[in-house]
Amino acid sequence: MKRKTVYFAGKFTLRGDPNLPLEQRLTEDYRAHLLKDPARLVKYDPSLTVMGSFRYGGPFYCEEASDGVYTSTDCVAVLSAERASVESCDIYVAVFGESFSVGTVVELGWAIELDKKIVILYKQQKSCYSIASEYWFAITDAIQRSNKVMVASYVDESEIPHLLRSQLTATENLS
Repeated sequence: MKRKTVYFAGKFTLRGDPNLPLEQRLTEDYRAHLLKDPARLVKYDPSLTVMGSFRYGGPFYCEEASDGVYTSTDCVAVLSAERASVESCDIYVAVFGESFSVGTVVELGWAIELDKKIVILYKQQKSCYSIASEYWFAITDAIQRSNKVMVASYVDESEIPHLLRSQLTATENLS
């Protein structure tokens, strides 16, 4: 049985001294917890798996630039790589945190357009029903435009791996 590919969108969580190696600054990112090693988030690796059942389809902190060097600042290369990753995934996961991510909203639009199964996780605000206004429109639009959207909330990023396990398993029931 072929593993389903999941694209895990959302702003990268970088913590610590900017002079530290990138791998050390990514230790708190939810994807680093899923992959069990923040170094795996730095460069593309097609063999990565998550939760034993899924193939990790990106994103990676650095994508290959048009000149062959890995970078996070070559916008054309990053945009092309992320679009290709969303196109090739089976399930698109959007994680909306405390700060706004234009890239995640753009990728969510691609996932809807490409008729992907979609899991949206958002950070709770003051109550379990409160969504930051920046994300409210994107989430509502996704729900209205696709019948393949599941939405759940989290309080703390440490909850994301467990929440993703249940949400990804439940995507099998989406049409």
